[in-house]
Amino acid sequence: MRKIKKYLCMVIALMMICSANLSAVAAVSLPEQQARQSIRQAISYFHNIQNPDGGFPAQSGRSSNMALTCWVVLALAAAGENVVDNSWAPQGHNPVDFIRSSQSSGETTDYGRLLLALSAAGQEPIHQNTDLAAKLVSLQQTSGQFAQPDKGERGFINAHMWSILALASAGRQIPQADQAKQWLLQQQNNDGGFGWIEGSPSDADDTGVAIQTLVVLGEDPAVSDSIHKALQYLKRCQTNEGGFTPGDEWMGSKANAATDAWVIQGLIAAGQDPAGNEWTINGKNPVTHLISLQNGDGSFNWTTGVSSSPVTMTAYAVIALAGQPFPVQSVNGPGPVVNPGPRSFSDLPTAHWAYVEVMDLVNKGVLSGYPDGTFRPDQTVTRAEFTKYILGGLNQLDDSLNGIHQFPDVLPDYWAYHYILLSADKGYIAGFPNGTFQPQGEISGAELATILVKALPADKKTSLPTGAFWYSGYVQLAAQNRLLYPGFQPESSATRAQCAYSVDQLLRLTPQR
Repeated sequence: MRKIKKYLCMVIALMMICSANLSAVAAVSLPEQQARQSIRQAISYFHNIQNPDGGFPAQSGRSSNMALTCWVVLALAAAGENVVDNSWAPQGHNPVDFIRSSQSSGETTDYGRLLLALSAAGQEPIHQNTDLAAKLVSLQQTSGQFAQPDKGERGFINAHMWSILALASAGRQIPQADQAKQWLLQQQNNDGGFGWIEGSPSDADDTGVAIQTLVVLGEDPAVSDSIHKALQYLKRCQTNEGGFTPGDEWMGSKANAATDAWVIQGLIAAGQDPAGNEWTINGKNPVTHLISLQNGDGSFNWTTGVSSSPVTMTAYAVIALAGQPFPVQSVNGPGPVVNPGPRSFSDLPTAHWAYVEVMDLVNKGVLSGYPDGTFRPDQTVTRAEFTKYILGGLNQLDDSLNGIHQFPDVLPDYWAYHYILLSADKGYIAGFPNGTFQPQGEISGAELATILVKALPADKKTSLPTGAFWYSGYVQLAAQNRLLYPGFQPESSATRAQCAYSVDQLLRLTPQR
């Protein structure tokens, strides 16, 4: 049995754009715009290489391959493509048709990959009369590990992680989740990394996947010693090019597209910014390195000047650049939200007071959940995060900056740099009297009301009433337009559910572009 090293895990991708004088240029090249452009080019490449049977080959002219087609389906789903519509069925067969007609190898990793792909495509988790989710559940051992020992998979860390991510993608509760997590934690090497099989050397690829899996299993990156050690290991694998070397002896020592992609997804799952200062070396970071490997036809090289498995490399890269750790139906982090996300969350019952408004924004791609399947409705929202909420709701995320506003505490490499400055350009939000923006400050009810009123269509605005506080008029006008969430308190921090409710109310009054 051959090693299977690469897994699905799910990132956003941000590029740090360095400019000596941003105010001196009329327009800047934006990180998200570069990521989106790269994804568009990759999608064009996939269209050009797709076979008449709906599947994808390792190289142009070869027969379609089921495993590779699953990877491409995951990439397309992460990029917001509907893989079962006519655009992906040029001769009447789409990628899912090809997957369903293909035989499985019967390996645990194969079951997991199939389930991930079908779930991402919004299909029933059935492959040739096999319920893939039920099959994976049946393979769990008393130790908590998912594997088939009778097929030589004893100690296979990759089979374990893939199974967990796949079950999460299908919305299935992980059985014996605590034992499954403990088994994985026990496989962490002394250097902080994870290998592909028990006792094998650490590598960055599997470590990135392990972080995503641990988060799905409920490990909190903010306090997890295991995730902290894994991140330290990944940092040691980073090269001066900004990318990552696999870190083990059999895969070579060059930074490459596959490792970049897996690490980016792991970083996002851990709440890290792959394009932030912590992961930037000499102006280069994992995202800039990954994008540098893209060819003119939209495909990605394995490493600089070396084309190897271009379809696979391109699929990995798209998932990472879409900013989605696995499962791809759920995203976290500050990157572009191009996938609607899950239809339900474990902590958001249909009886929740803001369920309708939250899910409306989720289905529009404005909001998303977390890799562990939660929405966290009671979590407070920062000022930076709310700028993305409002711009995303108004479909203005990709609008150009005019370069008028700058804040000393919002630097070009900050994930929300574009959103904050664009919101200021549009007059939705302002800084403080001392010139700062305080992006990590929690958005208050008064600030939320003010922004919503400023974003109202002109015909909905009236003369601003006066009152005892700076926000009195805005709150009164917001109330008149029914923009305020239940239990509104102007000086209290607003939660994700409250912000979702108010933004959704604004969208009901605003013509959509």
